[in-house]
Amino acid sequence: MSTYKINFKQLRQEPAISEMLLALERGLNKFEIDFYLVGAVARDVWMTAINDIPPSRITGDIDFAVFINDKATYDELKKYLLEVEGFSDYKGNAFVLKWKGFVQVDLLPFGAIEGKGNSVSVEGRGLTSVNMPAFQEIYDFGLPTAEIEEKHTFKFCTLPGIVLLKLIAYQDRPEIRSDDIKDISKILNHFFEMYADEIYDNHNDLFGDDTPLNLLAARVMGREIAKITINNEQLYQRILNLISENIISPSTSKIGKIMSEFFGNNVDENISLLTYIRLGYIDMIDQLV
Repeated sequence: MSTYKINFKQLRQEPAISEMLLALERGLNKFEIDFYLVGAVARDVWMTAINDIPPSRITGDIDFAVFINDKATYDELKKYLLEVEGFSDYKGNAFVLKWKGFVQVDLLPFGAIEGKGNSVSVEGRGLTSVNMPAFQEIYDFGLPTAEIEEKHTFKFCTLPGIVLLKLIAYQDRPEIRSDDIKDISKILNHFFEMYADEIYDNHNDLFGDDTPLNLLAARVMGREIAKITINNEQLYQRILNLISENIISPSTSKIGKIMSEFFGNNVDENISLLTYIRLGYIDMIDQLV
């Protein structure tokens, strides 16, 4: 996987956040915990820092997926960060810490700590249980690395991984997660230009039939997501079902309607995008185990 050199300005983050990252890294290194960046900041690494695409929305949260084998280690990590590194509790969510009262840091545990259905439960106040589907699969498939001003080095989520997590988040809470579909729409809108080298090098079989580049790129997105989910039959089928149910009809495509809010187009056009994602997704079906 590639390494990208970026700076805080490109990430739309203040350089003062470097102090928080150093504190967090000390804690993670102390307990030998591997981690990678997910969420909106991972999106911004790709779109704003690497590809100079203006973001649609700004968030004050920084989300890290942390690879942890047991609850005791997670509790010890939080205790260390609270007592030694100056983080503070967030009353509404046991998976969140605050830094200097203004930065919200989500520590999302995955790995052997997960129970049935990818669930993780911890001690604390407010939200104490979450489900973490796909975090392990994204980690196992491989992650790029970002270097920020030669001070911080960390792994971050791939673009297909970001789309996968956003599809899952939307499916879990469609009533409040429409922004995830709009983020997916923006990624799809720029995916060919962001992923051009990979497309030309590894998906050149798709060229030659005059397919519009946005649809070709959507098919590649489907292939790349399938590579992540292919060895987890339940996860693979979950995403296939979600996409399939949203291409049946413009009147029933909830995802297509949300995409229309972003693109300003009709739902039929978005069903075409989703159909090409599905085509790419089932391209990988022969590898399903």
